[in-house]
Amino acid sequence: MSDSHFATLLAEIGQMLGIAGLVPSEGGICQLAFDGRHVVQIIAVDGRGHILISCQVGAVAMDSVQAMLAAQNNFMQVAGGIIACAAPNGRLHLQFSIPRTECRAPALMSAIEVLLNQVEIWEARLVRAESLASNANRDPASLLRSV
Repeated sequence: MSDSHFATLLAEIGQMLGIAGLVPSEGGICQLAFDGRHVVQIIAVDGRGHILISCQVGAVAMDSVQAMLAAQNNFMQVAGGIIACAAPNGRLHLQFSIPRTECRAPALMSAIEVLLNQVEIWEARLVRAESLASNANRDPASLLRSV
């Protein structure tokens, strides 16, 4: 698939979303914001012949708990092929790759929806993990009532 095919694919996605004239940047990336909270990047990975979609989860660099959750999530591709990984800045990202030869607008739109659903699941998972960690670090004496 040539760059013109990637541009056509993005234009079709733009039509599906009601965004006229959706095109890749000069660097070959398209970013779409959903619900004002999630930015999905669509990237043509020419060297591998894939279209990659990626979305950051959370606003801070991963800690050891999140890294373990990411590794467990990748085990046996539990998330249906979506990979949890650390970006160069240390932040958690979920990514999914589609072979260019199989990537049409409806398939890409479905993949974006699946990715966003997994982002929502991850956000809830991280909130639970943070809550458990904060409870584990709480002073046990704070749980006692004074009589």
